[in-house]
Amino acid sequence: MNRPLALHLKAALLSALAAIVLALPLLWVPLLPAWQGWRPPVVSPRAEAILAVLMALAVAWCVVDIPRRGLKVLIWLATLWLLGGGIWLAGLYGYAASSLVPLIAAALAGAIALAFSFTPAGSRRARWQSLVGGRVAPEFLRARIDERHLEEGPRSELLAVAEVLWPGHEEGDHAAWQGLSGLAERAARHFQRAGGYLERCDGEGALFAFGLWGQSAETTDVLGALWRWVREAGGCAALTRGECVAGVGQFPGEVRWTVGGSPLRRVRRMASAARGYAARVLVDESLAGEVAEGWQSRRMAWWEFDGDRLLLHEITGPAESGGEDEARRWDRGWDAFWAGQWAEAENAFAALARERDDAAARVFALRSAAARRTAGQS
Repeated sequence: MNRPLALHLKAALLSALAAIVLALPLLWVPLLPAWQGWRPPVVSPRAEAILAVLMALAVAWCVVDIPRRGLKVLIWLATLWLLGGGIWLAGLYGYAASSLVPLIAAALAGAIALAFSFTPAGSRRARWQSLVGGRVAPEFLRARIDERHLEEGPRSELLAVAEVLWPGHEEGDHAAWQGLSGLAERAARHFQRAGGYLERCDGEGALFAFGLWGQSAETTDVLGALWRWVREAGGCAALTRGECVAGVGQFPGEVRWTVGGSPLRRVRRMASAARGYAARVLVDESLAGEVAEGWQSRRMAWWEFDGDRLLLHEITGPAESGGEDEARRWDRGWDAFWAGQWAEAENAFAALARERDDAAARVFALRSAAARRTAGQS
């Protein structure tokens, strides 16, 4: 894939060259015996040729490089109007420049460059869409077209990565799998509005990356989108942040943008842990500290990943939703569970499960009961 700057430079040079080749022969038109309507130019042919070359190059470069098509046409027409107006104004003061070669060269160069910009090779938006397809919202894509992020080769970016798991379905249930396609489409639209890039989607869930192409991805905004999705659609989700490798990847039969790195593996394992603990949204300890003022969280589990021991937190709701008493009771039960006080932990979690219909508390109550029976048998 050509680099954008090199591609635009080649297109501008070729457009200008074609316009000059077509326009410069007009310098010799007044010398033809049959031509009676065009006086010999007052300005020297050499000066008009240089001006034609400069105007063709300038107009072609502006039209090719500017991303917005409406602005391309505006600059092209404004240049023609100013150049034509300058020739007419010079004639009013007695400096008749009868040759319109610079004007014709600028008009032809702009027309050729504009025609190139409407082709897939010359349209930045078409080139972006060839890389990301429908995995980025159109309004977000238009906002990113001005950025120079189409270079070939990987680079590191600090991204927020979220894994969303669909609500559980029975395997082989045809109606359930039909519903998954609609669920995936809804998820793509939902997270694309928050600036999410859909990296992977299958029957288990979907992976979204936030913060690509220099876009800011605030943890609170991403977490809010995850929370709304889980509340409305069910299932569970996990969120982490880390240094990822992003760039253009060569795939069989296609070239597209892709994201990789340790955070993607970590968030997939976190999402599996969220399903195992019946948690809605899991984050690691660092992100839980970032959103401590706006969101309530509770400790969920200690977890090993790549040699690091992380403390996972479940986001239980916005800060204004209350629930301080339930949080204190959860902390007492959680401390008892990890201290090996199985009976106390079972009682605390079982009470929360009955009173609040807390699925995660029910899971911990069952685990506490199993650990208590195992300890009693030994």
